[in-house]
Amino acid sequence: MIYWIEFFILVAVIFFTGKNLVKYGDILAEKLNIGKNIIGLIFIASITSLPELITGISAASYVQSPDLVAGEIFGSCMANMFLLAILDGFVRDQPLTTKVHYGFTLSSAFGIVLISIAGASLLLKDIIPSIGWISISSFVIVFVYIIALKLTTDYERKLIATAAKEVAEELKYEKINLKEVVFKYILNSLFIIISATFLPDVGYKITETFGLTQTFFGSLFIAVTTSLPELAVSIAAVKLDLVQIAVANLLGSNIFNIFILPITDVFYTKGSIYADMTDYNLLPASFSVLMTGIVIAGLIYKAERKFFRLAYESIALILVYFIGIYIIFISH
Repeated sequence: MIYWIEFFILVAVIFFTGKNLVKYGDILAEKLNIGKNIIGLIFIASITSLPELITGISAASYVQSPDLVAGEIFGSCMANMFLLAILDGFVRDQPLTTKVHYGFTLSSAFGIVLISIAGASLLLKDIIPSIGWISISSFVIVFVYIIALKLTTDYERKLIATAAKEVAEELKYEKINLKEVVFKYILNSLFIIISATFLPDVGYKITETFGLTQTFFGSLFIAVTTSLPELAVSIAAVKLDLVQIAVANLLGSNIFNIFILPITDVFYTKGSIYADMTDYNLLPASFSVLMTGIVIAGLIYKAERKFFRLAYESIALILVYFIGIYIIFISH
């Protein structure tokens, strides 16, 4: 029981410090004059992905649990697609996918490509060679990630430049002292880094105590916890009618999540991290691809009506998410 208490304390710290971090990140973006263009969006997106990054590094180096790493990363991809469905409920007049440009299918497609490369790396772990202890797959993922970042940034620059400008205009922080903001930003960063560092260790103890698989625990509990900052930012953007930014944040986070895998491979010095992952992790990876495919279908089809408060693709995403979590749970 004590481990669950520790876990939920860490969840609370990550949630509230994550919200603060986004707030102070907004202020810094404006103070440093980077909030009026695409750089500001990348700046904020990197902040919301900080828990996934730190948790992944901790799970690889401190806890040395490749399955916890895989569960958290693929589970976060599932959670982000689930959050898109939740956000749809905050858009009252029409489905979420009708309010964004179909061009976001590009970032969705790159998400599928990167998840598929990661899944193939796991499946072919005995074939793919390594340089030192780092798998060739990690270099491939980094290369594809750079291409994805370049192409999606160039493509989305025109689509969300106006929205980014509106965000910058909404945030007026002239009276706030820059030194105070920097101090609070660093302080909240330290809190979130410390909490995310200990989160895998507590999760590992829970799996050992209650007989849960590390993949299941990572896919559900840790993945949802580390996705809380994305949820806070996306809801705030939707309430400001800046749906483009909310969707870009979640789809972009999926691309960054897979980029975390090569980083964890560097910190996991026992060998290639993919080689020590069980094939069981292909389940959350597959459901991530399936859910992203549903999002792409919604972005292209653009249904005009909702079923109560949710679009049909949102209902499908919610159903697939819970079915996926259930299958992951019973398959161990």
